[in-house]
Amino acid sequence: MKNYEIKKILVPVDFSGASEMATSEALTLAKLLKAEVFLIHVMEGIGYISSLIPEKDSISPTISELSIEVERKMDNLKNKIIKDYDIIPEIFIASGHIHTEIISFSENKKIDLIVMGTHGATGYKEFFIGTNAHRVVTLSEIPVLTIRNKNINPVFGNIMIPIDNSIHSREKVNLAMTIAELFGSKIHIIGLPYSNDEQELNKFKTKLGSVEEIVQSNKIPYISTIVHGDNLAEATLKYATDNKCDLIVINTGHESRLTGIFMGAFAKQIVNHSRVAVLSFRHTKSHYNIEVSGFGI
Repeated sequence: MKNYEIKKILVPVDFSGASEMATSEALTLAKLLKAEVFLIHVMEGIGYISSLIPEKDSISPTISELSIEVERKMDNLKNKIIKDYDIIPEIFIASGHIHTEIISFSENKKIDLIVMGTHGATGYKEFFIGTNAHRVVTLSEIPVLTIRNKNINPVFGNIMIPIDNSIHSREKVNLAMTIAELFGSKIHIIGLPYSNDEQELNKFKTKLGSVEEIVQSNKIPYISTIVHGDNLAEATLKYATDNKCDLIVINTGHESRLTGIFMGAFAKQIVNHSRVAVLSFRHTKSHYNIEVSGFGI
């Protein structure tokens, strides 16, 4: 198996519950992987109004006051991480557009994984509302782990891999197996055929079987099933809930990159509505170049 190495983990921070959960998950992974941890907070300039500092006489805090408070909070977070996890994170504060700064930082520091909360709402702004989360997931050249539920279990016992008819779909298998080996997880291979036509379904089952063979050959416990539904994203999320999956691994490589707004209907619904963690990544041949029966893994 060709593993995806994770040596540097980036966590965008906004001091919310979802952000705390993302930080906790990143630190759990970092301990297992012996990886470095980077924390970044982005101040967005225009419209950046904070409740970090209580307003006095209805006067909003100045940018200078906000900067001082953010620095204090980041230092406190760093000290808590050192005490609780025995990990020394690097902390950074940036100004600009949230998704742009996150992507730029990850590229400059050669980050291997971004771990972020998807609904980190605070008094001054919903830091990861809608477009920002989608843009990071879509534009990032590296995997992005998004976490919505504050009560998420930091240990991934059941990992779901949705497999559709696209040629890039199975490329996420190696990444899922890397995570499964870390946590001793069971993999749920979920087939999502576009058609119920018998001939097309038989072809699809052959593709699904090649994924099963890869997982089995690496001695990772798994179950495999085909799920039907008018909305494949909804069917996927229902399966995740019914089978207590902790992580869904999806691929966004065959979706439109463009400005980062468009991610594709399936991926967007999964990231936006999943109550369990979602690990997304774009197709990059440099990371995954193993071929099975003519299809990229």
